[in-house]
Amino acid sequence: MKKQRYTAEFKREAVKMIIIDGVSVKEASEQLGVPGNVLYAWRQKHLDEMEAASPEGAQSPKAMAAEIADLRKQLAKQKRMTEILKKTVGYFSEDT
Repeated sequence: MKKQRYTAEFKREAVKMIIIDGVSVKEASEQLGVPGNVLYAWRQKHLDEMEAASPEGAQSPKAMAAEIADLRKQLAKQKRMTEILKKTVGYFSEDT
């Protein structure tokens, strides 16, 4: 089996999808046809390169990526809670 080669631009765009756009690695893997473990490796390499290039005293790119992921989880949880509350209000409003 021939090993697939990807351009640097393709790798950057794939990593951007995962880190910035919030697409899961599984979803990106399906969309791009790239194995998930390869995407994880690209993501880690990209973060390591950004970490090495970041100015002294600046927030760590790895810490920023982790914070973004955490904020996305919190937002998803809040959206679920809002939907539950909307349904509850609708349920009690029907009884009056």
